[in-house]
Amino acid sequence: MIRRAVLGAAAAAIALALFPTAASANSSPLPNHEAGGSFRVSETSPVVGAPFAVDVSGGQPGELVTLTITSKPASKSNGDKAVTSTRTVRAVTNPSGVANFTVALADAGVHTLTAAAADGDVVGTKTLTASAASAAADDQVSPAGFDGMPLALGGAALLALMAAGAVLVTRRRRSEQAPA
Repeated sequence: MIRRAVLGAAAAAIALALFPTAASANSSPLPNHEAGGSFRVSETSPVVGAPFAVDVSGGQPGELVTLTITSKPASKSNGDKAVTSTRTVRAVTNPSGVANFTVALADAGVHTLTAAAADGDVVGTKTLTASAASAAADDQVSPAGFDGMPLALGGAALLALMAAGAVLVTRRRRSEQAPA
């Protein structure tokens, strides 16, 4: 009985390792493709300029998938009208039927990602709001390693104590050897 439970858990772990999109919380079913497919975005709130992954699954191996990114930047407008830009990228699905894209958004604002199959059928749509990276975060440098100053000060204090002890021992020996 325990053996079956262990084998079942091992099989589930292997399935999740081999097919991580099945465990993704940010996926939506493909309405026009094979059952079990998904349109997954790794960042639901991306930062401007930071690349993130977009995976479209459920297609046939070698199928062309088009990802269209329609952007409405918050900072760009033409009078009362918001400026909208569109960018299109294409990828071929791998042997597992997954097309992988790496996307970096250029402006803060609302961006709509639409994935379409080679026949033009819309696979899925995601709307994301990108935010600008804060200036404070850009100016900060990540600490590398550790701060050795406390360790160095402790070592110096220990050396000073050892030197004082050596001086006291030397004086005591001299005073014991001195003729009376």
